Amino acid sequence: MAFFDFLLGGPGGQVKRHARRVANRDAQPEDRETSAAWLADNGSDEALMGLCGRFGLQLEHSLKDKKEKELVAEMLEAKGDQGAEIARRWAAANPHYHYPVRIVERVHGPDAATQLLLDLLAGESVDNEFHPEKKRNLLISLAERRHAKILDAARPFLADFDEGVRHAAIEALAAQEGDAMRPALHEALKNPREESTRIRGRLAEIFQQRRWDAAV
Repeated sequence: MAFFDFLLGGPGGQVKRHARRVANRDAQPEDRETSAAWLADNGSDEALMGLCGRFGLQLEHSLKDKKEKELVAEMLEAKGDQGAEIARRWAAANPHYHYPVRIVERVHGPDAATQLLLDLLAGESVDNEFHPEKKRNLLISLAERRHAKILDAARPFLADFDEGVRHAAIEALAAQEGDAMRPALHEALKNPREESTRIRGRLAEIFQQRRWDAAV
């Protein structure tokens, strides 16, 4: 071990130090970028996981925030399979999944990105009444995609306690092609426990647009 590595806690200590600075809103932007570059050059799984920590930081200045996150995403994309796998692992343990999904999509394609969203949604529970935001956001993201697996993944959330989650599940199902989702949406429409006029109105609108008979 080199003398200066010893002073800094060794290579592992440097990784931790740079990872902390990447996710520190009080650090100077130039210092965060320097640490991000150091972690990317290090290239170990630990370093790249630390690099992902930048996705969990939200700056008040949205343009600067986006620029830094774009830079980090490009660094991870340049790592290919390794960067995509680290992005998957980070997204599974953190609520900020948008950039990791984009990394996976750019490295492995749209189907892989959709599967990551499905995997993340599978980790959420309908019965969990705390922090519905991730469920809602995942379903909103899936509503922008077309995939055969979305029907089975989104259907359970039609019974979620949170109105926003139920609405997002409806949109994810309605966005799919064909009529396979009709029974699930019909069941939701006829649910006597549904008290939301917003939900009932949206379901009625979907049935009207698709020319489905809501009485059958």
